Amino acid sequence: MKTLTTPTRILIACLGSVLFALFCRGETSPPDVPKAVPTFHCIGLYWNPQQGTVDNTCTVRYRSAGSDTWKAALPLWFDSRPPETFERLYPPDRYNVPAKKPLSLLNHSNQYRGSIVNLSPATKYEIDLRLEKTGQTARLTAETWSEQFRTTETASVPQNQNHTLVIDRSGAPDNYVLYTGKEPSTIDVAGKQDHCIEVRASYVIIRGLTLKNAASHAIRIFKPSHDVIIENCDISGWGRPDELEGEKWGYNMEAAVFASESGTFNPTISRIVIQRCRIHHPRYDTNAWSEYREKMDPKRTGKTWHPMGPQAVTFYDTAGNHVFRYNDIFSDKDHYYNDIIGGGHNFCALGAPNRDSDIYANILKNCWDDAIESEGANCNVRIWGNYISHSMVAIASAATHVGPLYIWRNVTEVSQKGPETLAGGPFLKAGLGSGFSGGRTYVFHNTILQPSTDAEREKWQGHALGLSTWGGALINHISRNNIWHVFENNGHSIQERGDLCRDNDYDYDLYSGRVIPANIHEKHGIKAAPTYDPKDPPNQHYLAPNSPGRDAGIIIPNFNDNHTGQAPDSGAYEPNTPPLQFGPNAYLTSPSHSTK
Repeated sequence: MKTLTTPTRILIACLGSVLFALFCRGETSPPDVPKAVPTFHCIGLYWNPQQGTVDNTCTVRYRSAGSDTWKAALPLWFDSRPPETFERLYPPDRYNVPAKKPLSLLNHSNQYRGSIVNLSPATKYEIDLRLEKTGQTARLTAETWSEQFRTTETASVPQNQNHTLVIDRSGAPDNYVLYTGKEPSTIDVAGKQDHCIEVRASYVIIRGLTLKNAASHAIRIFKPSHDVIIENCDISGWGRPDELEGEKWGYNMEAAVFASESGTFNPTISRIVIQRCRIHHPRYDTNAWSEYREKMDPKRTGKTWHPMGPQAVTFYDTAGNHVFRYNDIFSDKDHYYNDIIGGGHNFCALGAPNRDSDIYANILKNCWDDAIESEGANCNVRIWGNYISHSMVAIASAATHVGPLYIWRNVTEVSQKGPETLAGGPFLKAGLGSGFSGGRTYVFHNTILQPSTDAEREKWQGHALGLSTWGGALINHISRNNIWHVFENNGHSIQERGDLCRDNDYDYDLYSGRVIPANIHEKHGIKAAPTYDPKDPPNQHYLAPNSPGRDAGIIIPNFNDNHTGQAPDSGAYEPNTPPLQFGPNAYLTSPSHSTK
Protein backbone atom coordinates (compact mmCIF):
# COMPACT_ATOMS: atom_id res chain seq x y z
CA MET A 1 0.00 0.00 0.00
CA LYS A 2 1.42 3.37 -1.02
CA THR A 3 0.90 6.26 1.38
CA LEU A 4 0.91 9.88 0.29
CA THR A 5 2.46 12.43 2.60
CA THR A 6 0.26 15.29 3.77
CA PRO A 7 2.20 18.00 1.85
CA THR A 8 1.96 15.91 -1.32
CA ARG A 9 -1.79 15.50 -0.94
CA ILE A 10 -2.24 19.24 -0.42
CA LEU A 11 -0.07 20.06 -3.45
CA ILE A 12 -2.00 17.65 -5.69
CA ALA A 13 -5.36 19.01 -4.57
CA CYS A 14 -4.27 22.63 -5.08
CA LEU A 15 -2.78 22.00 -8.51
CA GLY A 16 -5.92 20.13 -9.58
CA SER A 17 -8.14 23.00 -8.46
CA VAL A 18 -6.03 25.62 -10.25
CA LEU A 19 -5.85 23.66 -13.50
CA PHE A 20 -9.56 22.97 -13.45
CA ALA A 21 -10.39 26.63 -12.80
CA LEU A 22 -8.25 27.62 -15.78
CA PHE A 23 -10.03 25.05 -17.92
CA CYS A 24 -13.45 26.36 -16.89
CA ARG A 25 -12.49 29.91 -17.88
CA GLY A 26 -11.51 28.68 -21.32
CA GLU A 27 -7.89 29.86 -20.95
CA THR A 28 -6.28 26.64 -22.15
CA SER A 29 -6.35 27.57 -25.87
CA PRO A 30 -7.15 30.53 -28.17
CA PRO A 31 -10.86 30.87 -29.00
CA ASP A 32 -10.40 29.93 -32.69
CA VAL A 33 -8.79 26.60 -31.75
CA PRO A 34 -11.43 23.89 -31.24
CA LYS A 35 -11.73 22.31 -27.81
CA ALA A 36 -13.00 18.84 -26.84
CA VAL A 37 -14.38 17.73 -23.47
CA PRO A 38 -14.83 13.94 -23.15
CA THR A 39 -16.74 11.53 -20.94
CA PHE A 40 -16.90 7.72 -21.21
CA HIS A 41 -19.12 7.64 -24.30
CA CYS A 42 -19.30 11.25 -25.56
CA ILE A 43 -17.15 14.17 -26.59
CA GLY A 44 -18.34 17.77 -26.38
CA LEU A 45 -16.96 20.14 -29.05
CA TYR A 46 -16.43 23.92 -29.03
CA TRP A 47 -15.14 26.09 -31.88
CA ASN A 48 -15.09 29.86 -32.48
CA PRO A 49 -13.75 30.38 -36.02
CA GLN A 50 -13.87 33.91 -37.40
CA GLN A 51 -15.93 32.75 -40.39
CA GLY A 52 -18.71 31.26 -38.27
CA THR A 53 -22.27 32.18 -39.23
CA VAL A 54 -25.70 30.58 -38.97
CA ASP A 55 -25.73 29.65 -42.67
CA ASN A 56 -22.16 28.31 -42.65
CA THR A 57 -22.82 24.75 -41.45
CA CYS A 58 -20.07 23.05 -39.47
CA THR A 59 -19.95 19.36 -40.40
CA VAL A 60 -18.32 16.81 -38.13
CA ARG A 61 -16.67 13.51 -38.92
CA TYR A 62 -14.72 11.26 -36.59
CA ARG A 63 -12.82 7.98 -36.43
CA SER A 64 -10.89 6.03 -33.85
CA ALA A 65 -7.17 6.69 -34.16
CA GLY A 66 -5.63 4.36 -36.74
CA SER A 67 -8.92 3.56 -38.46
CA ASP A 68 -9.41 4.18 -42.17
CA THR A 69 -13.16 4.71 -41.81
CA TRP A 70 -14.66 8.09 -41.06
CA LYS A 71 -18.16 8.41 -39.58
CA ALA A 72 -20.45 11.43 -39.71
CA ALA A 73 -21.78 13.10 -36.58
CA LEU A 74 -24.57 15.64 -36.23
CA PRO A 75 -23.39 19.08 -37.41
CA LEU A 76 -22.49 21.49 -34.64
CA TRP A 77 -25.07 24.11 -33.70
CA PHE A 78 -23.97 27.72 -34.27
CA ASP A 79 -24.99 30.01 -31.43
CA SER A 80 -25.28 33.47 -32.95
CA ARG A 81 -26.47 35.21 -29.80
CA PRO A 82 -24.48 38.31 -28.74
CA PRO A 83 -22.01 38.33 -25.82
CA GLU A 84 -24.47 40.02 -23.48
CA THR A 85 -26.52 36.81 -23.55
CA PHE A 86 -23.82 35.21 -21.41
CA GLU A 87 -22.76 38.11 -19.19
CA ARG A 88 -24.85 37.05 -16.20
CA LEU A 89 -24.55 33.80 -14.29
CA TYR A 90 -27.69 34.50 -12.22
CA PRO A 91 -30.61 36.93 -12.33
CA PRO A 92 -29.29 40.13 -10.74
CA ASP A 93 -32.38 40.50 -8.55
CA ARG A 94 -32.00 37.02 -7.05
CA TYR A 95 -28.31 36.32 -6.39
CA ASN A 96 -25.39 38.55 -5.55
CA VAL A 97 -22.61 37.80 -8.02
CA PRO A 98 -19.26 39.58 -7.78
CA ALA A 99 -18.43 41.89 -10.68
CA LYS A 100 -15.35 39.78 -11.34
CA LYS A 101 -17.02 36.51 -12.26
CA PRO A 102 -15.28 33.22 -11.46
CA LEU A 103 -16.42 31.76 -14.76
CA SER A 104 -16.56 33.52 -18.11
CA LEU A 105 -19.15 32.30 -20.60
CA LEU A 106 -18.63 35.05 -23.16
CA ASN A 107 -16.84 32.67 -25.55
CA HIS A 108 -20.18 30.93 -26.12
CA SER A 109 -21.23 33.86 -28.31
CA ASN A 110 -20.81 33.10 -32.04
CA GLN A 111 -19.66 29.61 -31.20
CA TYR A 112 -20.21 26.21 -32.80
CA ARG A 113 -21.13 23.65 -30.12
CA GLY A 114 -22.26 20.06 -30.09
CA SER A 115 -21.46 16.49 -29.15
CA ILE A 116 -20.32 13.23 -30.66
CA VAL A 117 -22.15 10.40 -28.88
CA ASN A 118 -22.21 6.59 -28.72
CA LEU A 119 -18.43 6.32 -28.49
CA SER A 120 -16.28 3.65 -26.82
CA PRO A 121 -14.43 4.29 -23.55
CA ALA A 122 -10.65 4.64 -23.39
CA THR A 123 -10.43 5.34 -27.13
CA LYS A 124 -8.56 8.11 -28.91
CA TYR A 125 -10.59 9.76 -31.68
CA GLU A 126 -9.57 11.96 -34.57
CA ILE A 127 -12.16 14.65 -35.31
CA ASP A 128 -12.49 16.79 -38.42
CA LEU A 129 -14.55 20.01 -38.47
CA ARG A 130 -15.38 21.79 -41.72
CA LEU A 131 -17.33 24.93 -42.56
CA GLU A 132 -19.32 24.04 -45.68
CA LYS A 133 -19.73 27.56 -47.05
CA THR A 134 -16.17 28.85 -46.65
CA GLY A 135 -14.19 25.59 -46.54
CA GLN A 136 -12.34 26.37 -43.30
CA THR A 137 -11.25 23.18 -41.52
CA ALA A 138 -9.86 22.13 -38.16
CA ARG A 139 -8.69 18.80 -36.81
CA LEU A 140 -8.34 17.75 -33.20
CA THR A 141 -7.92 14.57 -31.19
CA ALA A 142 -9.63 13.59 -27.95
CA GLU A 143 -9.66 10.47 -25.83
CA THR A 144 -12.74 9.22 -24.00
CA TRP A 145 -12.46 8.32 -20.33
CA SER A 146 -11.27 4.88 -19.37
CA GLU A 147 -13.59 2.81 -17.20
CA GLN A 148 -10.56 1.43 -15.36
CA PHE A 149 -9.33 3.74 -12.62
CA ARG A 150 -5.87 2.88 -11.31
CA THR A 151 -5.71 2.55 -7.54
CA THR A 152 -2.52 1.87 -5.59
CA GLU A 153 -3.79 2.99 -2.20
CA THR A 154 -6.78 1.50 -0.37
CA ALA A 155 -8.41 2.88 2.76
CA SER A 156 -10.25 0.05 4.47
CA VAL A 157 -13.71 0.80 5.89
CA PRO A 158 -14.73 -1.30 8.94
CA GLN A 159 -17.49 -3.85 8.51
CA ASN A 160 -19.76 -1.78 10.77
CA GLN A 161 -19.33 1.90 11.52
CA ASN A 162 -21.72 4.28 13.30
CA HIS A 163 -19.99 7.61 12.67
CA THR A 164 -19.25 9.80 9.65
CA LEU A 165 -16.46 8.73 7.33
CA VAL A 166 -14.47 11.85 6.40
CA ILE A 167 -12.58 11.39 3.13
CA ASP A 168 -9.72 13.92 3.12
CA ARG A 169 -6.93 11.99 1.40
CA SER A 170 -6.56 12.99 -2.24
CA GLY A 171 -5.08 10.76 -4.87
CA ALA A 172 -3.85 11.68 -8.34
CA PRO A 173 -5.14 11.16 -11.92
CA ASP A 174 -3.24 7.88 -12.22
CA ASN A 175 -3.53 6.91 -8.56
CA TYR A 176 -7.01 7.07 -7.04
CA VAL A 177 -7.50 6.38 -3.34
CA LEU A 178 -10.06 3.58 -2.94
CA TYR A 179 -12.43 3.56 0.05
CA THR A 180 -14.05 0.17 0.48
CA GLY A 181 -14.42 -2.71 2.92
CA LYS A 182 -12.66 -6.07 3.06
CA GLU A 183 -16.08 -7.45 4.03
CA PRO A 184 -19.41 -5.91 3.04
CA SER A 185 -19.23 -2.66 5.03
CA THR A 186 -22.09 -0.62 6.45
CA ILE A 187 -22.02 2.93 7.75
CA ASP A 188 -25.22 3.44 9.77
CA VAL A 189 -25.25 6.72 11.69
CA ALA A 190 -28.78 6.08 13.03
CA GLY A 191 -29.92 9.64 12.34
CA LYS A 192 -27.41 11.02 14.86
CA GLN A 193 -24.96 12.55 12.39
CA ASP A 194 -25.64 14.66 9.32
CA HIS A 195 -23.73 12.52 6.82
CA CYS A 196 -22.55 8.98 6.37
CA ILE A 197 -19.66 10.24 4.23
CA GLU A 198 -18.12 13.68 3.75
CA VAL A 199 -15.89 14.08 0.69
CA ARG A 200 -13.20 16.74 1.06
CA ALA A 201 -10.68 15.33 -1.42
CA SER A 202 -10.16 14.53 -5.09
CA TYR A 203 -9.29 11.42 -7.12
CA VAL A 204 -11.11 9.08 -4.77
CA ILE A 205 -13.34 6.03 -5.26
CA ILE A 206 -16.13 5.04 -2.87
CA ARG A 207 -17.01 1.43 -3.65
CA GLY A 208 -19.40 -1.21 -2.35
CA LEU A 209 -20.55 0.49 0.85
CA THR A 210 -24.01 0.36 2.44
CA LEU A 211 -24.97 3.79 3.79
CA LYS A 212 -27.93 4.19 6.13
CA ASN A 213 -29.85 6.78 8.11
CA ALA A 214 -27.93 10.00 7.59
CA ALA A 215 -29.67 12.87 9.35
CA SER A 216 -29.24 15.07 6.26
CA HIS A 217 -27.34 13.85 3.16
CA ALA A 218 -25.88 10.36 2.92
CA ILE A 219 -22.85 11.57 0.92
CA ARG A 220 -21.94 15.24 0.84
CA ILE A 221 -19.29 16.51 -1.58
CA PHE A 222 -17.58 19.75 -0.51
CA LYS A 223 -15.39 22.24 -2.37
CA PRO A 224 -12.75 21.85 -3.76
CA SER A 225 -13.42 18.13 -4.42
CA HIS A 226 -13.40 16.79 -7.99
CA ASP A 227 -12.87 13.44 -9.73
CA VAL A 228 -14.92 11.35 -7.31
CA ILE A 229 -16.30 7.91 -8.22
CA ILE A 230 -19.26 6.52 -6.23
CA GLU A 231 -20.06 2.98 -7.33
CA ASN A 232 -21.85 -0.19 -6.27
CA CYS A 233 -23.21 1.45 -3.12
CA ASP A 234 -26.57 0.90 -1.41
CA ILE A 235 -27.96 4.13 0.06
CA SER A 236 -31.17 4.55 2.07
CA GLY A 237 -32.84 6.28 5.01
CA TRP A 238 -31.41 9.80 4.69
CA GLY A 239 -33.09 13.12 5.47
CA ARG A 240 -34.68 15.26 8.16
CA PRO A 241 -38.34 16.02 8.77
CA ASP A 242 -39.59 19.38 7.55
CA GLU A 243 -39.31 22.08 10.21
CA LEU A 244 -42.99 23.08 9.90
CA GLU A 245 -44.69 19.86 8.88
CA GLY A 246 -42.98 17.57 11.39
CA GLU A 247 -42.78 13.86 10.62
CA LYS A 248 -45.19 14.02 7.67
CA TRP A 249 -42.90 15.48 5.01
CA GLY A 250 -39.16 15.48 4.45
CA TYR A 251 -36.81 18.44 4.39
CA ASN A 252 -36.53 19.79 0.86
CA MET A 253 -33.62 18.83 -1.45
CA GLU A 254 -31.75 16.59 0.99
CA ALA A 255 -30.16 13.82 -1.00
CA ALA A 256 -28.38 10.50 -1.09
CA VAL A 257 -25.58 12.38 -2.91
CA PHE A 258 -25.40 16.15 -2.40
CA ALA A 259 -22.76 18.33 -4.09
CA SER A 260 -22.52 21.91 -2.91
CA GLU A 261 -20.92 23.94 -0.19
CA SER A 262 -22.22 27.46 -0.43
CA GLY A 263 -25.51 26.94 -2.27
CA THR A 264 -24.20 29.18 -5.09
CA PHE A 265 -21.43 28.61 -7.61
CA ASN A 266 -19.17 25.67 -6.72
CA PRO A 267 -16.46 26.05 -9.40
CA THR A 268 -14.20 23.14 -8.42
CA ILE A 269 -16.77 20.36 -8.02
CA SER A 270 -16.49 18.43 -11.28
CA ARG A 271 -16.23 14.98 -12.77
CA ILE A 272 -18.40 13.24 -10.20
CA VAL A 273 -19.41 9.74 -11.33
CA ILE A 274 -22.33 7.92 -9.67
CA GLN A 275 -22.70 4.44 -11.13
CA ARG A 276 -24.27 1.05 -10.44
CA CYS A 277 -25.77 2.16 -7.13
CA ARG A 278 -29.09 1.26 -5.47
CA ILE A 279 -30.61 4.41 -3.99
CA HIS A 280 -33.94 3.93 -2.25
CA HIS A 281 -36.36 4.78 0.56
CA PRO A 282 -35.45 8.17 2.00
CA ARG A 283 -36.60 8.54 5.60
CA TYR A 284 -39.49 10.93 4.86
CA ASP A 285 -42.04 11.56 2.14
CA THR A 286 -42.61 14.34 -0.41
CA ASN A 287 -45.93 16.07 -0.95
CA ALA A 288 -47.50 15.57 -4.36
CA TRP A 289 -48.81 18.50 -6.39
CA SER A 290 -52.28 17.54 -5.16
CA GLU A 291 -51.24 17.50 -1.49
CA TYR A 292 -51.35 20.96 0.07
CA ARG A 293 -48.78 21.99 2.68
CA GLU A 294 -51.07 24.00 4.90
CA LYS A 295 -48.46 25.12 7.44
CA MET A 296 -46.31 26.63 4.71
CA ASP A 297 -49.02 29.18 3.95
CA PRO A 298 -52.33 28.73 5.81
CA LYS A 299 -54.08 31.40 3.71
CA ARG A 300 -53.84 29.19 0.61
CA THR A 301 -55.58 26.18 2.12
CA GLY A 302 -57.03 23.91 -0.54
CA LYS A 303 -54.67 24.93 -3.32
CA THR A 304 -51.86 22.87 -4.81
CA TRP A 305 -48.30 23.12 -3.59
CA HIS A 306 -45.02 22.42 -5.39
CA PRO A 307 -43.52 19.11 -4.21
CA MET A 308 -40.92 19.55 -1.48
CA GLY A 309 -38.90 16.72 -0.03
CA PRO A 310 -35.91 14.42 -0.45
CA GLN A 311 -34.04 13.66 -3.67
CA ALA A 312 -31.61 10.99 -4.78
CA VAL A 313 -29.07 13.39 -6.31
CA THR A 314 -28.84 17.15 -5.68
CA PHE A 315 -26.09 19.27 -7.28
CA TYR A 316 -25.92 23.07 -7.05
CA ASP A 317 -24.16 25.09 -9.76
CA THR A 318 -21.09 22.90 -9.98
CA ALA A 319 -18.58 23.04 -12.84
CA GLY A 320 -20.14 19.99 -14.50
CA ASN A 321 -18.57 17.15 -16.52
CA HIS A 322 -20.43 14.57 -14.40
CA VAL A 323 -21.75 11.09 -15.26
CA PHE A 324 -24.77 9.43 -13.56
CA ARG A 325 -25.31 5.98 -15.04
CA TYR A 326 -26.51 2.42 -14.44
CA ASN A 327 -28.28 3.24 -11.17
CA ASP A 328 -31.54 1.83 -9.77
CA ILE A 329 -33.34 4.61 -7.90
CA PHE A 330 -36.75 3.78 -6.41
CA SER A 331 -38.91 3.94 -3.30
CA ASP A 332 -42.45 3.15 -2.11
CA LYS A 333 -45.74 5.08 -2.01
CA ASP A 334 -44.97 6.56 1.42
CA HIS A 335 -41.45 7.78 0.64
CA TYR A 336 -41.58 9.56 -2.71
CA TYR A 337 -38.90 11.89 -4.03
CA ASN A 338 -39.32 15.53 -5.02
CA ASP A 339 -37.05 15.21 -8.07
CA ILE A 340 -34.93 12.10 -8.43
CA ILE A 341 -31.86 13.63 -10.12
CA GLY A 342 -31.75 17.41 -10.00
CA GLY A 343 -30.59 20.49 -8.15
CA GLY A 344 -30.26 24.14 -9.06
CA HIS A 345 -30.36 26.86 -9.81
CA ASN A 346 -32.90 26.44 -12.58
CA PHE A 347 -33.02 29.82 -14.31
CA CYS A 348 -29.35 30.71 -14.56
CA ALA A 349 -26.29 30.08 -16.74
CA LEU A 350 -24.99 27.20 -14.59
CA GLY A 351 -27.49 24.91 -12.83
CA ALA A 352 -27.46 21.14 -12.67
CA PRO A 353 -25.70 19.28 -14.15
CA ASN A 354 -24.50 22.44 -15.94
CA ARG A 355 -22.26 21.20 -18.77
CA ASP A 356 -20.47 18.30 -20.48
CA SER A 357 -22.42 15.72 -18.47
CA ASP A 358 -24.21 12.42 -19.16
CA ILE A 359 -27.23 10.77 -17.52
CA TYR A 360 -27.98 7.34 -18.97
CA ALA A 361 -29.16 3.74 -18.52
CA ASN A 362 -30.75 4.44 -15.13
CA ILE A 363 -34.02 3.09 -13.71
CA LEU A 364 -35.80 6.05 -12.12
CA LYS A 365 -39.08 5.65 -10.23
CA ASN A 366 -41.29 7.25 -7.59
CA CYS A 367 -41.18 11.05 -7.59
CA TRP A 368 -43.86 13.71 -7.51
CA ASP A 369 -42.06 16.18 -9.76
CA ASP A 370 -39.18 15.53 -12.21
CA ALA A 371 -37.41 12.22 -12.63
CA ILE A 372 -34.54 14.15 -14.23
CA GLU A 373 -34.29 17.89 -13.64
CA SER A 374 -31.62 19.15 -16.04
CA GLU A 375 -31.92 22.91 -15.89
CA GLY A 376 -29.67 25.93 -16.22
CA ALA A 377 -26.92 25.92 -18.84
CA ASN A 378 -27.44 22.41 -20.32
CA CYS A 379 -24.26 22.98 -22.30
CA ASN A 380 -23.48 19.70 -24.06
CA VAL A 381 -25.59 17.73 -21.58
CA ARG A 382 -26.71 14.29 -22.82
CA ILE A 383 -29.63 12.26 -21.41
CA TRP A 384 -30.31 8.89 -22.98
CA GLY A 385 -31.46 5.34 -22.49
CA ASN A 386 -33.21 5.83 -19.12
CA TYR A 387 -36.33 3.94 -17.99
CA ILE A 388 -38.65 6.27 -16.07
CA SER A 389 -41.91 5.50 -14.29
CA HIS A 390 -44.18 6.90 -11.55
CA SER A 391 -43.08 10.49 -12.05
CA MET A 392 -45.10 13.57 -12.84
CA VAL A 393 -42.51 14.89 -15.34
CA ALA A 394 -39.97 12.63 -16.99
CA ILE A 395 -37.38 15.28 -17.91
CA ALA A 396 -37.41 18.98 -17.03
CA SER A 397 -35.22 21.44 -18.90
CA ALA A 398 -36.49 24.89 -17.91
CA ALA A 399 -34.26 26.58 -18.76
CA THR A 400 -31.68 25.53 -21.32
CA HIS A 401 -29.71 28.74 -21.51
CA VAL A 402 -26.51 27.64 -23.27
CA GLY A 403 -27.17 24.28 -24.93
CA PRO A 404 -27.19 22.09 -26.79
CA LEU A 405 -29.08 19.53 -24.72
CA TYR A 406 -29.54 16.04 -26.20
CA ILE A 407 -32.42 13.78 -25.08
CA TRP A 408 -32.73 10.43 -26.87
CA ARG A 409 -33.97 6.85 -26.51
CA ASN A 410 -35.55 7.34 -23.10
CA VAL A 411 -38.59 5.22 -22.20
CA THR A 412 -41.36 6.39 -19.87
CA GLU A 413 -44.24 4.52 -18.32
CA VAL A 414 -46.55 5.72 -15.50
CA SER A 415 -47.11 9.44 -14.94
CA GLN A 416 -49.28 10.88 -12.17
CA LYS A 417 -49.68 14.15 -10.26
CA GLY A 418 -50.74 12.66 -6.95
CA PRO A 419 -51.73 9.51 -5.07
CA GLU A 420 -55.45 10.06 -5.58
CA THR A 421 -55.39 11.01 -9.25
CA LEU A 422 -54.36 9.23 -12.41
CA ALA A 423 -53.80 12.49 -14.30
CA GLY A 424 -50.22 12.76 -15.52
CA GLY A 425 -47.81 15.43 -16.66
CA PRO A 426 -45.52 16.00 -19.67
CA PHE A 427 -42.56 13.98 -20.91
CA LEU A 428 -40.53 17.18 -21.31
CA LYS A 429 -41.15 20.35 -19.30
CA ALA A 430 -39.24 23.11 -21.08
CA GLY A 431 -39.34 26.81 -20.50
CA LEU A 432 -38.04 30.36 -20.29
CA GLY A 433 -37.51 32.29 -17.09
CA SER A 434 -35.66 35.36 -15.78
CA GLY A 435 -34.25 35.92 -19.27
CA PHE A 436 -32.52 32.54 -19.32
CA SER A 437 -33.27 30.23 -22.26
CA GLY A 438 -32.61 29.92 -25.98
CA GLY A 439 -30.02 27.16 -26.08
CA ARG A 440 -30.84 24.36 -28.53
CA THR A 441 -32.50 21.09 -27.42
CA TYR A 442 -32.48 17.92 -29.56
CA VAL A 443 -35.15 15.31 -28.78
CA PHE A 444 -34.74 12.03 -30.70
CA HIS A 445 -36.19 8.52 -30.54
CA ASN A 446 -37.97 8.68 -27.17
CA THR A 447 -40.96 6.47 -26.31
CA ILE A 448 -43.99 7.36 -24.19
CA LEU A 449 -45.77 4.17 -23.18
CA GLN A 450 -49.43 4.07 -22.22
CA PRO A 451 -49.81 1.28 -19.66
CA SER A 452 -53.34 -0.06 -19.43
CA THR A 453 -53.72 -1.99 -16.19
CA ASP A 454 -51.37 -2.42 -13.28
CA ALA A 455 -51.22 -6.09 -12.29
CA GLU A 456 -52.07 -5.37 -8.67
CA ARG A 457 -54.14 -2.20 -8.64
CA GLU A 458 -56.15 0.05 -10.89
CA LYS A 459 -55.51 1.45 -14.33
CA TRP A 460 -52.52 3.71 -14.78
CA GLN A 461 -51.74 6.16 -17.54
CA GLY A 462 -48.59 7.38 -19.21
CA HIS A 463 -47.73 11.00 -19.80
CA ALA A 464 -50.52 13.38 -20.77
CA LEU A 465 -48.22 15.47 -23.00
CA GLY A 466 -45.05 15.02 -25.02
CA LEU A 467 -43.27 18.37 -25.40
CA SER A 468 -44.89 21.05 -23.28
CA THR A 469 -44.64 24.66 -22.16
CA TRP A 470 -45.36 23.82 -18.54
CA GLY A 471 -42.10 25.48 -17.56
CA GLY A 472 -42.43 28.41 -19.98
CA ALA A 473 -42.04 29.05 -23.70
CA LEU A 474 -40.67 26.34 -25.99
CA ILE A 475 -37.63 27.82 -27.75
CA ASN A 476 -35.18 26.16 -30.16
CA HIS A 477 -36.35 22.54 -29.85
CA ILE A 478 -35.74 19.93 -32.57
CA SER A 479 -37.94 16.82 -32.35
CA ARG A 480 -37.40 13.74 -34.56
CA ASN A 481 -38.43 10.07 -34.57
CA ASN A 482 -40.19 10.10 -31.20
CA ILE A 483 -43.33 8.26 -30.10
CA TRP A 484 -45.49 10.95 -28.52
CA HIS A 485 -48.32 8.61 -27.45
CA VAL A 486 -50.33 10.68 -24.98
CA PHE A 487 -53.11 9.47 -22.72
CA GLU A 488 -56.09 11.21 -24.38
CA ASN A 489 -56.76 11.44 -28.10
CA ASN A 490 -57.40 15.17 -27.79
CA GLY A 491 -54.40 15.67 -25.55
CA HIS A 492 -51.27 17.46 -26.68
CA SER A 493 -48.40 15.50 -28.14
CA ILE A 494 -46.65 18.84 -28.72
CA GLN A 495 -47.92 21.98 -27.06
CA GLU A 496 -46.74 25.51 -27.77
CA ARG A 497 -48.49 28.28 -25.89
CA GLY A 498 -47.85 32.00 -26.12
CA ASP A 499 -46.03 34.35 -28.47
CA LEU A 500 -42.61 33.69 -26.93
CA CYS A 501 -42.31 30.22 -28.49
CA ARG A 502 -39.93 30.31 -31.46
CA ASP A 503 -37.27 28.54 -33.51
CA ASN A 504 -38.79 25.07 -33.08
CA ASP A 505 -38.84 22.24 -35.63
CA TYR A 506 -40.87 19.05 -35.11
CA ASP A 507 -41.06 16.31 -37.76
CA TYR A 508 -40.98 12.54 -38.40
CA ASP A 509 -42.62 11.80 -35.03
CA LEU A 510 -45.35 9.25 -34.36
CA TYR A 511 -47.92 11.17 -32.33
CA SER A 512 -51.40 10.32 -31.11
CA GLY A 513 -52.58 13.71 -29.83
CA ARG A 514 -52.72 17.27 -31.05
CA VAL A 515 -49.75 19.28 -32.25
CA ILE A 516 -50.00 23.01 -31.58
CA PRO A 517 -49.37 25.01 -33.69
CA ALA A 518 -51.01 22.86 -36.33
CA ASN A 519 -50.19 22.87 -40.08
CA ILE A 520 -46.65 24.09 -39.43
CA HIS A 521 -44.81 21.05 -38.12
CA GLU A 522 -44.83 17.27 -38.59
CA LYS A 523 -44.99 17.37 -42.40
CA HIS A 524 -43.65 13.82 -42.38
CA GLY A 525 -45.07 12.84 -39.00
CA ILE A 526 -47.73 10.16 -38.51
CA LYS A 527 -50.81 10.77 -36.35
CA ALA A 528 -51.60 7.36 -34.89
CA ALA A 529 -51.02 5.17 -31.86
CA PRO A 530 -48.18 2.62 -31.90
CA THR A 531 -48.63 -1.15 -31.77
CA TYR A 532 -45.94 -3.13 -30.02
CA ASP A 533 -44.74 -6.58 -30.96
CA PRO A 534 -46.44 -9.18 -28.68
CA LYS A 535 -43.17 -11.14 -28.72
CA ASP A 536 -41.31 -8.34 -26.95
CA PRO A 537 -39.54 -9.46 -23.75
CA PRO A 538 -40.19 -7.54 -20.50
CA ASN A 539 -39.18 -3.85 -20.59
CA GLN A 540 -38.50 -4.02 -24.33
CA HIS A 541 -40.94 -2.28 -26.63
CA TYR A 542 -40.17 -2.86 -30.31
CA LEU A 543 -42.86 -1.80 -32.78
CA ALA A 544 -44.87 -4.59 -34.40
CA PRO A 545 -44.09 -5.19 -38.11
CA ASN A 546 -47.40 -3.59 -39.16
CA SER A 547 -47.36 -0.73 -36.64
CA PRO A 548 -47.47 2.93 -37.61
CA GLY A 549 -43.98 4.33 -37.16
CA ARG A 550 -42.20 1.23 -38.43
CA ASP A 551 -39.44 2.34 -40.85
CA ALA A 552 -40.92 5.84 -40.70
CA GLY A 553 -38.09 7.86 -39.18
CA ILE A 554 -35.30 9.90 -40.66
CA ILE A 555 -31.57 9.15 -40.47
CA ILE A 556 -29.81 11.21 -37.80
CA PRO A 557 -26.02 10.85 -38.09
CA ASN A 558 -24.39 9.31 -34.99
CA PHE A 559 -27.79 8.66 -33.33
CA ASN A 560 -29.34 5.87 -35.43
CA ASP A 561 -26.53 4.67 -37.69
CA ASN A 562 -27.38 1.02 -36.95
CA HIS A 563 -31.02 1.07 -38.09
CA THR A 564 -32.05 -2.21 -39.69
CA GLY A 565 -34.99 -1.50 -41.98
CA GLN A 566 -35.55 0.82 -44.89
CA ALA A 567 -35.44 3.68 -42.40
CA PRO A 568 -35.19 4.02 -38.62
CA ASP A 569 -38.23 3.12 -36.52
CA SER A 570 -39.99 5.70 -34.40
CA GLY A 571 -39.26 5.46 -30.70
CA ALA A 572 -36.48 4.12 -28.53
CA TYR A 573 -36.23 0.58 -29.93
CA GLU A 574 -34.89 -0.59 -33.28
CA PRO A 575 -35.70 -4.16 -34.47
CA ASN A 576 -32.88 -6.69 -34.69
CA THR A 577 -30.55 -4.61 -32.56
CA PRO A 578 -29.39 -5.31 -28.99
CA PRO A 579 -32.01 -4.41 -26.38
CA LEU A 580 -31.71 -1.36 -24.20
CA GLN A 581 -30.42 -2.16 -20.73
CA PHE A 582 -31.09 -0.30 -17.50
CA GLY A 583 -29.84 -0.29 -13.93
CA PRO A 584 -26.83 -1.70 -12.04
CA ASN A 585 -26.36 -4.73 -14.30
CA ALA A 586 -26.68 -2.84 -17.58
CA TYR A 587 -24.01 -3.50 -20.22
CA LEU A 588 -21.74 -5.40 -17.84
CA THR A 589 -20.85 -7.88 -20.58
CA SER A 590 -20.65 -5.31 -23.37
CA PRO A 591 -17.18 -4.09 -24.37
CA SER A 592 -18.76 -0.77 -25.21
CA HIS A 593 -22.14 0.83 -24.66
CA SER A 594 -23.96 2.04 -27.74
CA THR A 595 -27.59 3.06 -28.21
CA LYS A 596 -27.40 4.47 -31.72
